[in-house]
Formats: sequence, structure tokens, C-alpha cells
Amino acid sequence: MARPLKLFCFPFAGGSVWTFRELAEKLAGRVEVHPVELPGRGRRRTEPCISAWPSLIQKLSDELRPHTTAPYALLGYSLGALIALEIARELVARPEASLHDPIAFFACASRGPSMLEHAELMHRMEDKAMFDALRKLGGIPDQVLASPELIALSAPAMRADLTLYETYVPRSKPLNGIPLYAYYGCNDTSVGNSYQAWAHETDATFECRAFEGGHMFLDSEVTELANALASDLACHMNRPLIA
Repeated sequence: MARPLKLFCFPFAGGSVWTFRELAEKLAGRVEVHPVELPGRGRRRTEPCISAWPSLIQKLSDELRPHTTAPYALLGYSLGALIALEIARELVARPEASLHDPIAFFACASRGPSMLEHAELMHRMEDKAMFDALRKLGGIPDQVLASPELIALSAPAMRADLTLYETYVPRSKPLNGIPLYAYYGCNDTSVGNSYQAWAHETDATFECRAFEGGHMFLDSEVTELANALASDLACHMNRPLIA
């Protein structure tokens, strides 16, 4: 029996592998979810956080490359969509004939790179102000803001991630031959209609899917998200992903 397709998932700013725990449960038996842990959190909390794009992409792509000998897909959520995009570019640029390119790319809850804009640079704020600003976007639980200890614990990884997000420079060259899907929340004011700009990031097919909820539809609509992923991935496989 063939193993399920691997889906490498990159979290939003401050997220960890636990971000995708429920999604992995919903996709069990259909798609094999592989959350990617960034340095400085979770099981990699003893490693220094990385806030420079070249260093992060080189490190993560080197780690993923041995796992791309069979078909796989990439998913990024919010900041993770930008990380996944740069990982995809790095992976498809390598010459090894035994390795695969992604069969599909999923950008979730993210503006297209060409539509990024920053009214204020949160990574330059003090810790409390940084988290207050993030809360307005709907991504920070109240219990974190109420706890100075949690803020202090979370701040280094969050600051590194926001530095990445707020210093990202879009590139004009699209992914070659990789179908791209933009998933967005209907009430996500931080993204609005800018998800459509992801169409410029591939020269292959581009499709959009709307979900109820706001920026964190990963939590509120996880069953619908899992089913959408299984359905869209099945279009690029030679076998069905049975629900």
C-alpha cells in the first residue's frame, strides 16, 4: 500500500509544529502532514532564532532536501507562505535528478508577496507593544498578553519571525510548473483581496479557495481546510485521497 503524500507545513509568525496538530489529525490516512519547526522554538528551542532570509532558507532547504525523493507538496500559513515560497525556489534550483519538485503549493492566510505592506514595523517595537499590535490582527491569544512571563518567553521567536516578514523582498521570477493555491478567510481584513496576487508567483495553474472566519481559519475551519487540501492534492496524484 502506497504511503500518503507528504505535505510540508510552515507556520505563521511565532508558530511551531503544534500549529498543525489538528490539521494532521484530520488528514490522517489521506495526507501525511510534516510540520516544519523553525529554530528557536519547540524541540529546537535551544537553537538561536534566525531572522535573516538567506540563512533560514539555506538551513531549512538543506534539512528538507533528503525528504524530497518522493512526491510532496508545500503549505505555508501567513509568514509561513513566504518561507515556503523561498524553500520551493531553493529546492527546484538544485540539480539532483533523483529529487522531486513540489507537486503543489498552498499559500494560506497571506497577501501575495507583491502586495505586502507594513504601516508600522512591529519587529522594532518593545515586547509588549509588539504583541499588542499583533493582537489587533487577531493572532495573539489574550492569555499571552496577560502574562509577562509568556511574552518574555515568546518574544525572541516572534521578533525573529516579524523581522523576516517585514524585511521580505519579493522576486519577479515565478515558480516553474508548480500549481499554486491561495486559501483565505472571508473575514481576514489583514489579507483582504491581496491573496489574488499569489497568481503572479507561478507560471502554472492558480486557484483560490475561501473559508469562513478570519485570519486563523486554520483553527476555526480545520475540517473544511483538511478536506479542501485532500481534494486539491488528489488532482495532482495518480491515486485518490479517500476521505
